[in-house]
Amino acid sequence: MPELPEVETIRRGLQKAIVGRSIAGVEVRVPKLFHGEKNSIIGKKVLNVDRRAKQIIVNLEGPDDLLVHLKMTGQLIYRELRIKNCELRIGKQTAGGHPSKDWFDELPNATTHIIFDFSDGSKLFFNDLRKFGWIKIVNSEELKVNSDLGPEPFSEEFTAKKLAEIIASKPKWNIKKILTDQSLISGIGNIYADESLFYAKILPTRVGSMIKYDEVLRLHTSIIKALNIGLKYGGSSENTYVQIDGSRGKAQEHFQVYSREGQKCFGCDNIVKKIRLNGRGTHFCEGCQK
Repeated sequence: MPELPEVETIRRGLQKAIVGRSIAGVEVRVPKLFHGEKNSIIGKKVLNVDRRAKQIIVNLEGPDDLLVHLKMTGQLIYRELRIKNCELRIGKQTAGGHPSKDWFDELPNATTHIIFDFSDGSKLFFNDLRKFGWIKIVNSEELKVNSDLGPEPFSEEFTAKKLAEIIASKPKWNIKKILTDQSLISGIGNIYADESLFYAKILPTRVGSMIKYDEVLRLHTSIIKALNIGLKYGGSSENTYVQIDGSRGKAQEHFQVYSREGQKCFGCDNIVKKIRLNGRGTHFCEGCQK
């Protein structure tokens, strides 16, 4: 599933593509993936594209917004259509999410489940091979008030003191589980938890009660560092993600431990190990992490 850097990269691309455009129609091909009354957003202009944790928020005129979760194989593909030499052709395209030939194939196709038509003739396609993703119409104010997500790592709320409070609230949980629980901290998933813990020199198996405050300070800095690397290189393209223009992110080329099991650690002579923790593959170096 895309994590904060991947979703933020998609958000930035959509921001440039659809802000200022008005929704002329919505075609829902798989009803279970669309929640809400589509007619309530017809004629509404896109004011902004925001993000909360791993979800994209499309801010619209009026009381409602669109909440989008791509899950494992979701895609958002925006296309302008132009007439040239009496032929209808694809103009500007932006896309992000699960990588596939859909970027360049004729759309809609078998994996296209929701289509947004804009008043200028451009379209936004929501594709999802496995149908785990979804789009919801949500009330803007309720979305702000009723969020059950933890603080964003880049927010002013997420201080080292706040991180210490979060860790202290789960003394028996391993630190990897704490970092990836979205109700505690938003946006960190398997990849960037492993990378953050490596930079902080903390083993993922250690429980909250074992983490000292000086380690919390180091971990706070390491979380920001790992996420910033992800953003700098356009997210990671492991199996299920490409950037908004369809190109692959390059953050995986800078991973220290994630997906490097069996390889020599960059920081010492030890071999990077992989174990199952909280049901997920977890990567670490016993030489660098204590």
